[in-house]
Order: sequence, then structure tokens, then C-alpha cells
Amino acid sequence: MTGSATEATEAAAREAVAPRRRSPHLVLASTSLGTLLVILLTSGLNIASPEIRTAFDASGTAIGWVLSGYTLAFAMLSLTGGALTDRFGARRVFLAGLGIFTLFSLVAAAAPSVGLVVVGTFGEGVGAALVLPSALALIQFVYQDVPGRLSWAIGIWAGANALGAALGPVLCGALVSVASWRAMFLAVAVLAVVFALVGRPVLPLLRGGGARLDLPGLLVMVVLLGDMAFLAHDWRSLSWPVLAAGVLLGCAAVWLFARVERRSPAPMLPLSQLRDVPFSANAAVTVVGTAAFFGTLYLTSMGFQDELGMAPFVAGVALLPLAGGNIVAALAAGRTIGRLGVRGTMVLGSVLLIAALAVVPLVFDHYGALVAPLVLMGAGWGLLVPTTSAAGLARAQRGKEGVASGVTAGGRELGAALAAAVLLPLGVRAGVWSAAAVGAVSLAVVLLGVRLSDRPGDGTGA
Repeated sequence: MTGSATEATEAAAREAVAPRRRSPHLVLASTSLGTLLVILLTSGLNIASPEIRTAFDASGTAIGWVLSGYTLAFAMLSLTGGALTDRFGARRVFLAGLGIFTLFSLVAAAAPSVGLVVVGTFGEGVGAALVLPSALALIQFVYQDVPGRLSWAIGIWAGANALGAALGPVLCGALVSVASWRAMFLAVAVLAVVFALVGRPVLPLLRGGGARLDLPGLLVMVVLLGDMAFLAHDWRSLSWPVLAAGVLLGCAAVWLFARVERRSPAPMLPLSQLRDVPFSANAAVTVVGTAAFFGTLYLTSMGFQDELGMAPFVAGVALLPLAGGNIVAALAAGRTIGRLGVRGTMVLGSVLLIAALAVVPLVFDHYGALVAPLVLMGAGWGLLVPTTSAAGLARAQRGKEGVASGVTAGGRELGAALAAAVLLPLGVRAGVWSAAAVGAVSLAVVLLGVRLSDRPGDGTGA
């Protein structure tokens, strides 16, 4: 009788999931739309920042937090989003993330002060932190039994990342120029609702693993990432005692996290996963490579407005060559990985990115000369996104795919937050030179640390 009951339960679970697994492309399309939206705001906020600054006569620090609030929350909570995905199921977390994103977009749109704009963007980052790791977990689920297609699907998803980064400056710039920065927040709120309604009947009814959440581990990780981002953002204005206290807090958080995870019966991020050198090296590449790319994206988009006198919409259009290279490379990433392997494709992407960044400061005064470097920069990033995502999944321990996706997503947003904090104050030329040096560090990590032992049938061989 017990065996029959178990078989009936498993059959019911298969029945719930199977109809949707026959349409993996619909799942890919839905998750890619959600991803596109949250990435769109990462680049679009930068275009809107000058208008928000003018509207509230805000200080540079306050405007820095408008942008950093989003990327900081995104970075701090992506690992939490991954853990929630493993606990409650990817579909539920994905839709909840879009709901939170919608709510706080409306808060930012109606904000009477720059402080509430920061609250809104921080809340949007919380929603985004749920969307990205759950989206990648859904894609991994529906394509895991399709030999050789997981890399292709991740490439398409990475193309959505690229398209979002590309459309952000253009669409947000158009809304800011034609209407206002408030219209930008209203537009993303409406899109989030639409994408949630489209995704709800399409996404598979996955159940989470049921393991209890590692709340101490999550809390310590949030403190650690928040401390890192705060120090990076404000280190120039902090007194030595406060700076030293922040560094000590970070060191204490690292020690405490290791202690908590070692003693936890159900660790969020097992130390054995962190001791896996290729996994940790890939996470480092994600953070450092993202900082190089987004630091340059922020610097150039603001430089187009401040130094070359472009309007927000025109500055967004001026970044289209970067978008073109980004999208083409991301869509071709699956085939490139098939030929060069994940590590080889990472090396190619890093080299393209560094080469482009080395040229940008030399020709920044002449937009025509910037077109080719922007294309190369976009192509390099378009190869790095799917390869780091595939590598993280390839090395994930069983049952920890959501957390592995969260590490990748969180690392990417932490890199963007650190870039905004550290590179923006340097100005265009010094900032981009510094970004090139950061890209070289990323390449060194790839060469020294990234090795893969892939799961059968995922097509991500190195």
C-alpha cells in the first residue's frame, strides 16, 4: 500500500510538470523576458541619474546610492534568492521577484524625495535578486534532459541579459527625454506585471527541495556583502576609525560565515563547494569581469552626456554598437563553447574586453573612433555571461543549483556595484584604464583557476 501511494505521488508530480516540460522554449522565453527587465534597469538607471539629480538638487553621494542601491540589493540578496529557489521552488520565487520589483518600481515613481527613490531602487534590487537565480534554475531544469542544448539555452538567456543592458540606456533615455524619470519607473512596473502574467501559466510547477533555510548563513552573507559594498562606495569620505571598523567587520563576517556553514546541518553554501577551486575561480571571474564591463558602461554613458554634450536618449543610442556586439556574441556563445570549451570561450571574451578597454580612453573625444572598441567590448561581455553561468551550474553540487545560480547572479551585481562605487569617481579616462587593469586580473584568474568537470549531457565541456 505504501509503495502504491509513493508511486501515485510521483506520478502526480510528473503530471504537474510534464505538460510544461514539452514546451521548454516557452519557459526559456518567459524567464528571458524577466531577466531582460531586471538587467535593463541596471544600465537604464545610469542614464536617468542626471535628471534625478536635477529634480531633487541632490548631492553626488545621494545619486550614487540611487544606482548603487539597486545593484547593492541585487548583489547582497542574489544568494538568498538562490537559497529560496532551492527551498520553495523556482517558479514561485521567480513570480514573487517580479511582484516585489513591481511594487518598489511604483514607490520610486511616486517618490517625493531622493531618499525614497533610493528606497524604491533598493526594493527593486530585492525583486531582481529573486528573478535571476530562479530564472537560471528553471532553464537548467527544462533543458537538463536535452543533450547539448543547455549551453544553447544559456546563450539565449545571456542574449536577454545583453539585450536588457543594451535597451536600458535607449528605452530609459527615451522615456526620460520625452516624459520624465518617473515614467521610466512606471514603464518597468507595467512590464513586470505583464511578464508575470505571461509566465504564470507557462513555467513548470517545480517544488523546492524542502530543506530548511540556513538563516544564520544567509544573514552573515548579507552583512558581509553589504559591508563590502558600503566600504567600496564611501571609503574616500570615511574616517580611518570607521574604515578600520568596516574592514574588521568584513573579516569577522568571513570567519563567522565559515563557522556557521561548518556547523549547519543544512548549509546554504557548503564549504566543500567553496573549496572547489574552479567554482570559486569562476565566481571571482564573474565579480571582476563584471566590474570591468559595467564600470566602463557607466563611465562612457555619463561621459557621453557630461563631456560630449549628448541628451540622455542620444547617449543611449550611442551605446548601440556595444549592444550589437553583446547580443551577437551572446547568441553565438553556445556554438563557441562547443568549439573552444567554456574556459577557452572565457579567455576569448576576456581578451576582447581588455583590448577594447585599452583603446577607449585614447579616442573618447571622437565618437566615430569609439564604434569598433564598443563592438569588441560588447562581444567580450557577451561571451563571458553565458560561460560564467554555465560554469557555475556545471560545478554546482546536487540540490544546490539555485544557490550556484545565486552566486553567479550575486557576483555579477556585486561587480557592478563595486564598479559604480570605485571607478565612477575616477572620471572617464582614468576609470576606463583602471577597468582595463581589472579585466586583466579577470583573465589571469581564468587562466590559473578555471577548470571544469561537467555533468553528462549539458554540453558545456571545457
